[in-house]
Amino acid sequence: MKRAIMKSHPFRPLILPPIVLALALMGGNALAASQTYTLDADFDLGAMTGVNHTAPNNNQLQLNITGTSFPVLWIANAGEDTLSKVDSTQIGGSPGREIARYRTWFNSGNHAHDAWNGPAPSRTAVDAQGNAYVLDRWFGGYPTLFKILNNTFIDRNGNGVVDTSTDANNSGTIQLSEMMPLVDNNPANGMIDSAEIQDERIAWVKRVPDGTYTGSGSTPITRPNGIGRALCIGTDGNLWVGLYNNYEYYKISSVDGHTIAGPVATQYPNYGCLIDQNGTLWGANWSYGVLTRIANTGSDTGPYTVRNIPMPNAVYGLALRRDAANVTHVIMGGSCNSYVEHIDDGTNNWTKPATVNYCTYAVGADNDGNILASKTGGGVVKFNPNGTVIWDKGSQVGGSDSRGVIADANNDIWQVHRQTNNMAKYKGTDGSFLGVIPIGFEPYTYSDASGTAALSITTKTGNWDVVKDGGAAGTKWGTVSWNATVPTGAGVTAEARTSDTTAGLASQVFQPVTNGTPFTMTGRYIEVKVTLNANPQNQSPIVQDVTVASTVQLKCDVDKDGDIDQADLSLISRARGQRATGPDDPRDSDGDGLITPNDVKRCIPQCTRLNCTVQ
Repeated sequence: MKRAIMKSHPFRPLILPPIVLALALMGGNALAASQTYTLDADFDLGAMTGVNHTAPNNNQLQLNITGTSFPVLWIANAGEDTLSKVDSTQIGGSPGREIARYRTWFNSGNHAHDAWNGPAPSRTAVDAQGNAYVLDRWFGGYPTLFKILNNTFIDRNGNGVVDTSTDANNSGTIQLSEMMPLVDNNPANGMIDSAEIQDERIAWVKRVPDGTYTGSGSTPITRPNGIGRALCIGTDGNLWVGLYNNYEYYKISSVDGHTIAGPVATQYPNYGCLIDQNGTLWGANWSYGVLTRIANTGSDTGPYTVRNIPMPNAVYGLALRRDAANVTHVIMGGSCNSYVEHIDDGTNNWTKPATVNYCTYAVGADNDGNILASKTGGGVVKFNPNGTVIWDKGSQVGGSDSRGVIADANNDIWQVHRQTNNMAKYKGTDGSFLGVIPIGFEPYTYSDASGTAALSITTKTGNWDVVKDGGAAGTKWGTVSWNATVPTGAGVTAEARTSDTTAGLASQVFQPVTNGTPFTMTGRYIEVKVTLNANPQNQSPIVQDVTVASTVQLKCDVDKDGDIDQADLSLISRARGQRATGPDDPRDSDGDGLITPNDVKRCIPQCTRLNCTVQ
C-alpha cells in the first residue's frame, strides 16, 4: 500500500541535497507540531488498550488475539449505595487500591442497610472507552442508571479542574469525606436532578425508563418497584436494562441516558445480561431455569425476537466466550454444577462440561477464554474451555458469600466478597493468592466490571491513544491521517481533542475526525485516539501508520494534495514578486506578505518526499 507520508527505512538512509541538510539544521520548528507514528518506538509513545505491535507483525497496530480488560474495576457496594473504582495494578506489596467512590443516592456512603433494601446498586457495565455504568436496583423505588466517566470529566463549575472523589490521604481506601456530596435540593420529585450532581466524573443519572418515553401509547411510562437487575452494553454502544418485577427490557442511550426503545417483554423476571458479537442479548432469570435470548438489539426500532430456552438449573451469573469458529458459548452459574454451557446454534441444547463441581453464583471468563467459577462460600476455580481444571483455590477470607469473579488487564482474577466487604486477588497463571483489599459495604457485583465483554466479545475492539505537543499555546491542528488494511466489516476510526495544558485535555470532548480531512482545533496539545474494530468474523484491521499534522506543516502545500514536493516549490517560485493573499497563503512561508525566493528556501526542508520529488 502506498504511504501518504514518507517513512524512514531502517536500512536505507535518507539522502538529502546539501542545501536541504543545511536548512534543516538551521530551523525546523515548522515541523515540530507534526509527526508520523509508524515504527514500534513511535507507537510506544502512546498508550495501547487491546492492540499491539508485537512480532511477527511489528511496526503496525493490530488487535490482540486474546481478550482484553481495563486495569480499572468498578464494584457496586449494595449495602451503602456507592460504586468503588479500583486500580487493579499491583504496586509493591499491595494487590491494588481503591482510587475513587461515587454516591448512587443522596447522602449515601454510610453502612445503612443490607444488599436487598433501598437503592442497592449491584450491576455494572464498562464500555469500550472505559466508562462505567451502574444500576441501582431500587427496592420499592425507580430503577436508576448512572454513567461515570473514567478519565474525562464535565467541568460543571468552570474552574478548569476535575472535582471528583479521590484518595486524598493515599490510604488505598476511600473514606466518607473523600466522596463528593450528592444532596437532594428538590426532594419533591424523588429523583436525582442534573443540577444536584457535584462529582464531575458522573456524566448523567436517569430513571429506567426515563419517564419521557411513551412506547406505543401516549402516557409516559414509569416503573416503580421494577427492580433493575440486568445491565449490558450492545454492539452499538448503547445499553440494555432488564427489570425483574416487570419482565421487560429497555434500550438506553449511552450518550445521555434517554430511553430509546422498550418495553421488550420476556415472560420471566430478568436477572442479568450480556450481548454477543451478533447483537444477541443473553439474559439470566435466576430460579426459573430459563436462558432468555433477544435478537437484533443493534436496532433502535426492532423487531426484537425473544426466545426463552429451558436450562437444567437456575440461571444467575453469565459469561460469554467465542470459539475458533466465532460461535457464541453462554456460560451460566447458579447451581451446584460449577457452570452450564449453551451454544448458540439455534437449538435448546446445553452441557455441563466442568470436571469438578461446586455450588456457584458468579461465573466469568478470563482474557484467554478460560472459564471462572466463584464458589459461593469463597474461592475460585479456573477451567479450560473443555471443562478440565487449570487451578482450584479455596477461600482466603473464610466463608464469605461470593457474588463476583473478574479478570483484570493483567489476567489476574478478583473475587468479590459481600459479607466481608472486600475483594481477594489470585494470580491468573496458577491461582497464587495475591492479597485482599477493602472496598465498600456489602459489595455485590458479578457483571462485567472490567470491560472484558465490551472489548473482547460484544465488539472486539482496542485503541491507541497519543498526546502530541505542538510546542506553543494556540497551535492550530489540521489533519489526522492513517494508512490501514481493513477487512470487510471491520473498521478504523479516530477522534481528537486539544488543550493548552495536558491537564485540560480531560475536560474536552473527543471529536471524530476523518482520515486526511482537514479540521480546525486549537491548543498546544492534541490527544488523538485511534480505534480498531474487528468484524463479526473476528478479523482485525491493520494500521501501518498514523500522522498528526498541524496547519503549520501544510504552509508550503500550495497544491493542497497533502504533501510538499517539487511541484509546490515550483508554484512558489513562479509567484515571486506577488503579494500574499492573506496570512494563510501557503506560498508565503515567512509571513512577510510577499512571495520571495526566501519562501522557497524555507519550504525546501519541509518536503515530505525523498529528494523532494513529485509524486
